Amino acid sequence: MFVPNVEKNPPFNITRASHVRYRVKDLDRSLVFYTEVLGFVLSDREGGVAYLRGIEEACHHSVVLIQSDEGGRVAECIGMRVASEDDLHRAREHITATGGSAEFIERPHQGPTLLTTMAPGTPPIELCSSMPVLPRLLNNFPAQKGGRVLRLDHYQCVVPDLPTAVNRFLGLGFRPSKYTTDVDSGQVLSIFLTRKNNPHDIVLAQAAGPRLHHVAFVVSDLQAIIRAADIAANLGWGRDVEHGPGRHGPPNGIFIYFRDPDGNRIEFILPPMQFMDPEDMPNTWNSTDSVSLVPWGSGPPQRWREEMTHFAGIEPGGGPLARWTSLTNKTG
Repeated sequence: MFVPNVEKNPPFNITRASHVRYRVKDLDRSLVFYTEVLGFVLSDREGGVAYLRGIEEACHHSVVLIQSDEGGRVAECIGMRVASEDDLHRAREHITATGGSAEFIERPHQGPTLLTTMAPGTPPIELCSSMPVLPRLLNNFPAQKGGRVLRLDHYQCVVPDLPTAVNRFLGLGFRPSKYTTDVDSGQVLSIFLTRKNNPHDIVLAQAAGPRLHHVAFVVSDLQAIIRAADIAANLGWGRDVEHGPGRHGPPNGIFIYFRDPDGNRIEFILPPMQFMDPEDMPNTWNSTDSVSLVPWGSGPPQRWREEMTHFAGIEPGGGPLARWTSLTNKTG
């Protein structure tokens, strides 16, 4: 039986999922999709780099799009915020001492930033402690477009060695809100980990990796989901509405998945439930509980099961890609 051992006094303080950096083949085309369909706000565009945020977000960006010949389901990294600059120095010391890598880098529109790999086979993660603040557009209704995306919520990644990755994140203070296990062996198949007050900042599953399955953003209501899908259809991306609308049983969330012009998968979800008190224990399901996990609707298409975004310069390893197929009705 899996018994999570969460570090209550982590070596440094990660506060939430923060931002993702994608390489894209056609920045102009990508910007139409992200602003007109999904409803992101353009914070800045500097040459071949664009910075976007949701209408509820005050910090400068949650999505960075980088013009590159290497575009086409390629991400540079995912990002996490830490509470202070001191946490970055503690993070560097801890990560390097425990077999990972960490180096300070310069990023426009971010304070001091530490590029890390927590352990071999885990996704590259940028840690930053601050960003410039811009006006929220939550109440600026004339400026809102598309699905009126509110804010970034979580990432879902696959990793080749799930037990090692899970132990590393639990040691950094992440709490599991739910996980699935194999009905025969009890092996953990996927796990939802959180640092903020809802069920997920990062979701991990076992498969050849590291790879990024999707990035999820919160929208206000079901109408925002339908509006984004309708606009996608009008602008020629109707067949890139990949899966949904549907419901993930836990945490009772409505979802839809889009594919951007480079094939990166974006999930829209309604505001998820709170998961914040220490006595709130994780939910556990086994590999036969698909009806509870996805209570209605058909399963995802095959490409949803198999196609993912690669991290730049990292070749996935650690087992067959087909391993993901057994997990696809178990995660969100």
